[in-house]
Amino acid sequence: MRSRLRYAAIAIVIASVPVMLMVLSTRGPAESGRPTEPLWQTVLYGAAEWYPWALLAPFIDRLVRRSRPRTRADRARIFVSHGALAAAFLVVHGAGMYWLVQWLEPKITNGPLITIRREIIPDVILYSVTAIGFTVAEARRRQTEGAERLRAQVAEARLDALRQQLNPHFLFNTLNYIVSELRSLRSKDVEPALRMLLALADLLRDVLRERAQLIPLRDEVRMVERYLEIERARFGDRLQAHVTFEPRALDALVPSLILQPLLENAMRHGVSTGDGRCRLDLAVRARGERLVIELRDAGPGLDPAKATKASGVGLRNTAERLSYLYGDDHRFDLNTLEAGGLLVAIDLPFRRS
Repeated sequence: MRSRLRYAAIAIVIASVPVMLMVLSTRGPAESGRPTEPLWQTVLYGAAEWYPWALLAPFIDRLVRRSRPRTRADRARIFVSHGALAAAFLVVHGAGMYWLVQWLEPKITNGPLITIRREIIPDVILYSVTAIGFTVAEARRRQTEGAERLRAQVAEARLDALRQQLNPHFLFNTLNYIVSELRSLRSKDVEPALRMLLALADLLRDVLRERAQLIPLRDEVRMVERYLEIERARFGDRLQAHVTFEPRALDALVPSLILQPLLENAMRHGVSTGDGRCRLDLAVRARGERLVIELRDAGPGLDPAKATKASGVGLRNTAERLSYLYGDDHRFDLNTLEAGGLLVAIDLPFRRS
């Protein structure tokens, strides 16, 4: 209802422009021997001439929106529909102008057909221009909707692919580790292996369930905690992971499964060549209306020729998802640190859940 009222208000304002021009043109110096028309007559005549177009415009717009020409027959039907609407308006509009002129100036003896015939050319031209304008606007609207729908479908497909491609290496290595632990423990305490198995089950449940494109960061944090719990059990002291989340940042909406691929990539490529340790530092904080995610590792970094490009499935998938979801309103940077290691920095708009 609000959009319709706004639409009607805009149509009335546009139709008021020629009415005001008619009033201004008749308020100038009077021609010799010709009396100036009363203001109310000028306003009434202008309103009768132009305000019916404000009433007709929604019908033209509705006809354009319902028209989806696919064949020549469809185009012919649309043309006939516009012709019928234009003809009906021409008759009603011309008849109305005739009766108004007869009331204002009874001395004029022109018949209704003459009045209608005089209105044919300007009305047909104005109707055609209005219909073409609505058709162009509708085509652009449909194009935008189609692009947005395709964009959403592509983003959803990428999320599904990401959900289904949890690194088999990670799964197999974790399960093999649990099996080897259970075999070696025998009569010893099996609690660590059971905790690891439960953490893996919870992680898989989170990854494989249906998710929205954007979820609260606190839900991603739970996945990160489970993932790191499993990796700490596997690698022990070799893994040194520090995770920092600002409390305010936990309310932000982030792309689903945005952190786990980054951590997995850092686990795979971020092992120090000096002591063989894997050092990770993940920090998420809010900066005004932006959300900043930074992940540092202690690995060799990127090849200088690819220092700013996402290489590997995880990073490339993340870069493409961010582009689909945020367009130009984001940053995704990869920088090799001088002291060694890779910095993955993501800057997103801060949206509250």
